[in-house]
Amino acid sequence: MKNCPICHGKLEHKKEDTVYEYKGEKITISQPAEYCLSCSESFLSADDIKATKKDIVDFKRSVDHLLKTEEIKAIRKRLNLTQQEASKIFGGGIRSFYKYETGENNPHRSLDILLRLIDKKKIDLDDVLQVS
Repeated sequence: MKNCPICHGKLEHKKEDTVYEYKGEKITISQPAEYCLSCSESFLSADDIKATKKDIVDFKRSVDHLLKTEEIKAIRKRLNLTQQEASKIFGGGIRSFYKYETGENNPHRSLDILLRLIDKKKIDLDDVLQVS
């Protein structure tokens, strides 16, 4: 066990419910971290942040009415596209769909709308391919 850099109390790595707020909406996530048993301060490692990143990104996307990471992935798969193919067709860079699906980056609202329209069969992927 390590010591807290603030109060020198003992640190314990565990999960605690943490409330995140975004645009007035709240979500409770079980956040792993080093928690001080004395002063209750928490210290997150890169792995701790990674463990809840998608949950937080999906929460924010939900509040913003954008497709969540798994929804983007599901639409791409229904279109029988690899991440690289989707990135080439819709733009955003060679690894853009990887980043959208892992929560590293958010797609622009225009791409979100286009993916929803294609998924609802309001627009055909062939139409998009013809103009891209």
